[in-house]
Amino acid sequence: MLQDEITLVHPDPPKPRYVRLSVDGTRFDRASWAGSGKPRHSGKTYASESNARVALERESARRMQEGFVLLREPDEVATGEIVMQCAVPNRYASDAFDLHPDGHTLAVGTVLHQGYGAEIHLIDVWTGQRRLIHTEPATSEQSFIHTVLFDGDGQGLVFTVDGETRHLDLDTGASRVIASYQQHRSTRFNPFRVQPSWDRARKRLLAFDAEDVVRVLDAAGNPLLEVPTQGRPECQAGALSRSGRLLVLGYQQLETEIWQVDTGEKLWSGRFPFAFDRSASGLGLDNIGFDPTERFVVADAGYAEGPGAMSVESGVLAWAIHDPYRTDRWGTCYSWTYSPDGTLLAIGKRGGIELRNAATQELLPGQLPPSATGDTRRVVFSADGQFIAAGGNTGRLSVHVVRNPYAPGPAAR
Repeated sequence: MLQDEITLVHPDPPKPRYVRLSVDGTRFDRASWAGSGKPRHSGKTYASESNARVALERESARRMQEGFVLLREPDEVATGEIVMQCAVPNRYASDAFDLHPDGHTLAVGTVLHQGYGAEIHLIDVWTGQRRLIHTEPATSEQSFIHTVLFDGDGQGLVFTVDGETRHLDLDTGASRVIASYQQHRSTRFNPFRVQPSWDRARKRLLAFDAEDVVRVLDAAGNPLLEVPTQGRPECQAGALSRSGRLLVLGYQQLETEIWQVDTGEKLWSGRFPFAFDRSASGLGLDNIGFDPTERFVVADAGYAEGPGAMSVESGVLAWAIHDPYRTDRWGTCYSWTYSPDGTLLAIGKRGGIELRNAATQELLPGQLPPSATGDTRRVVFSADGQFIAAGGNTGRLSVHVVRNPYAPGPAAR
């Protein structure tokens, strides 16, 4: 995210600390102060302007790892601009996170050094302040938090530690186990691939359990559908439709199933019509789900390729996002999601988010600035569609103002 100037704040008490980093030609300058104190200046002149800008970015990254954040008032920035950017704790990737439906709070899971121990923090989008709410103690074995999701009322979290899915009450700190499996022992499920997810209302939860069983649960944890996957290729992806009415499962070698949740009927089974032969790699589907109309299954596959859409009714490829420079692959896609009103398709790219018209898949004229998230592995909208958060392998979290051109309205704090 190379730029001319950036001001960061460390929000922790007793008083905020600030650092302003700027580039003027080949000169890189640094000013730091606390509260209303007088700034102290330092800097360096580089051989070129590009080197000075790289120095700004490196210093910005280092400061964010120390707890400094970028904050901007939503009403004072242009559409698409970042209103909050931070580095997640523990110098870890930032893809295990969720944005509270109101857009004001991020929940993020990270692991400690070399995977021995893990933590979940809440980060306030408006102030950048973070609060530790859960700790996984270090043991003799590594532990990884793969998923963090707010529940339906935003008062709790569903999260996964390796193959165990739990619910955490944010008021009491109490947790309960929803589903549990041990890879290579009680199941073939891989926690780095299959993870729980909600329907849009967060009233139905998709979970992966022991003995290779996929479960759809209601808000109280009661099973609505159970799908055994033993005897099939490895199940590598799954998702509920927005209404929670449909379930899609993706298996190795692009095998796909669509289920009716309420009746338990299998509606379709076959191969996802991926355009390129990747059979030698044991290809599976990633980030699988449904479009807002629930008429198409959308997925990316291959080597971060996609997304593409398959008709639920016929199994025929309906559309795909193609690589603009190559003919042997679809476009680069690390993640994707639709806006709450179903008008926008957001695609996680290398370095940020790409926005497209959901109905036509055409690029929007005004795109978001870079998010500095590297391979953007998760993208989440707030419930009103006015904010979008991104995380990836650089360990940065970025929250943008969207102001959807198809659903105009000011971002409200």
